[in-house]
Amino acid sequence: ALLLPQEGQLASVARALRDGFLAAHYQAQQAGQNPPNIQVYDSSRMSSLDEFYRQAQAAGAQLVIGPLEKTLVTQLSAREQLPITTLALNYSENGQEGPAQLFQFGLAAEDEAREVARRAWADGMRRAVALVPRGDWGDRVLDAFRQSWQAQGGSLIAAEHVDQPVELAQQIADLFQLRQSEARAKRLQSTLGVAVAAQPSRRQDVDFIFLAATPQQAQQIKPTLAFQYAGDVPVYATSHLFTGNHSQAQYLDLNGIRFCETPWLLDVNDPLRQQVDSQWPQAGGSLGRLYAMGVDAYRLAPRLSQLKALPNTRLEGLSGSLSLNPAQRIERQLPWAEFRDGHVQRLPDSSN
Repeated sequence: ALLLPQEGQLASVARALRDGFLAAHYQAQQAGQNPPNIQVYDSSRMSSLDEFYRQAQAAGAQLVIGPLEKTLVTQLSAREQLPITTLALNYSENGQEGPAQLFQFGLAAEDEAREVARRAWADGMRRAVALVPRGDWGDRVLDAFRQSWQAQGGSLIAAEHVDQPVELAQQIADLFQLRQSEARAKRLQSTLGVAVAAQPSRRQDVDFIFLAATPQQAQQIKPTLAFQYAGDVPVYATSHLFTGNHSQAQYLDLNGIRFCETPWLLDVNDPLRQQVDSQWPQAGGSLGRLYAMGVDAYRLAPRLSQLKALPNTRLEGLSGSLSLNPAQRIERQLPWAEFRDGHVQRLPDSSN
């Protein structure tokens, strides 16, 4: 049983997930496998979760994929048990462990923040500063990065929450203590009584910048870093600055930024990706991540008990390398790429 909203705010998200899920189903049929029958239910017209489970049971469903709505996933996670094993396509709000029959899978930005911490540490980085958007989303991403980074032994020296473009230069100057450097030069000048040719110098104890930003924000941030004498500091970013289209002009301002991304958007030569692109061009853009998640949900479903029984097993999916944590949430590890002269260059995987 596939439970997704067909109306409302999440309808386009649900459509991409459903299309990916069904594409994987048809691919399994073509490969001569004997896939289970799929019945689609509309969560936007559902009277209650209990009523849905009664219907699904009566129809003989052995597995539920969905719901997508966070409120519904949170309701499920508060229950003692569920009548049918369920792979929810989002995470509950409370973060608590749900009933034994509930598994949770989503494209959490927190996964990517942890991925940045893992990769930067593997690359030998130890001291970070962070730039994240102002607001709840930025706070969550920063918290996930901070916890993961400090657990490995890394130190987070400073963080700025970006909002208005006009504040950006000042925030980056604060992050790198440029004003202190200018003040030192002024003091020296007044002590000596002569003009001192001093170029402001940034703090030297920063190994890299953790960046979570939209494409528009990132295009302002990278040039501002250069303007504030921090253009040489490595930047490790989440996928949110990548739109998925390979327009060279758009990425010239992002030169040198490393970012994690789904295999789906990085592997343009994947056979399923090529097949889908020809019929549904949006799959190459940001909706492609949801499409890939739909494919992975289909492939994960029959393997949930295996992932639970063997905690170190992974499923190499199109939305990442997937494993199950003790709270029965799917966690993603992602491949890496770098912007080079307006192109996206895939990076070799790190050793750990």
